[in-house]
Amino acid sequence: MIKFFRTIRQRLLSENKFSKYLIYAIGEIVLVVIGILIALQINNWNENKKTEAEEIKILSNLRADLENTLIEYEAAVEFNTLTIAEIGKLQDCKKNNLSYSEKLDFSFGVFPHFYFSSAINSTYKSLQTIGIGIIQNDSLKNKIVNVYDVILTGFVDYNNNENRLKSTIVDPFFSKHLRYLENSVYSAKPNNYIDLINNKEFINILSLIKRQRTRGLEKYENNSLIIEDLIDSINKELKIRN
Repeated sequence: MIKFFRTIRQRLLSENKFSKYLIYAIGEIVLVVIGILIALQINNWNENKKTEAEEIKILSNLRADLENTLIEYEAAVEFNTLTIAEIGKLQDCKKNNLSYSEKLDFSFGVFPHFYFSSAINSTYKSLQTIGIGIIQNDSLKNKIVNVYDVILTGFVDYNNNENRLKSTIVDPFFSKHLRYLENSVYSAKPNNYIDLINNKEFINILSLIKRQRTRGLEKYENNSLIIEDLIDSINKELKIRN
């Protein structure tokens, strides 16, 4: 093709048809420019398709992370609800002057524990590295940032409060007045049952734990609703893209 154009140029020059040569040269330049613009357009189109594919992949992975976070929440709610119920049994022992029963060993063993749940945020960390701007839908982008940077980050405070209560108050008291049984990590016996259930500090500790756990369940419920709403928004966006 280049040889063909060169032949035409040489012929026009040899025939002293300068005006036609000039028109031809301009036309050739225009064709080159058009070719460059088409190539750039194709390249931009390919890059946009790559970016969109990356965005869809990120949204799909975010959805999976959020769904796994909800599974973590469900496990935490189940276990922490159990501990609240067992604390209630121990409070009834004091309230109703109940005698010791081996069935209470589980209640004594499990009340200090709580389920530490954590959000799955590996995809969001990758998104921060790539740039949040890859998410084209501004409303969805704002929801994602709010959930990860505000809602889920704020939930860390609850886990920290649980850890603080356990390490500074519950565990020291437990080590003085109870002992774990070898047959189960969640079984324990009081050193002196009567003294323990009449111990005001013990009753106060049970109330503190129950209050903290109940607030935690409320947070789990609220966060779950917000996460489910984000998952729904991601599903709608993916449906539009596909």
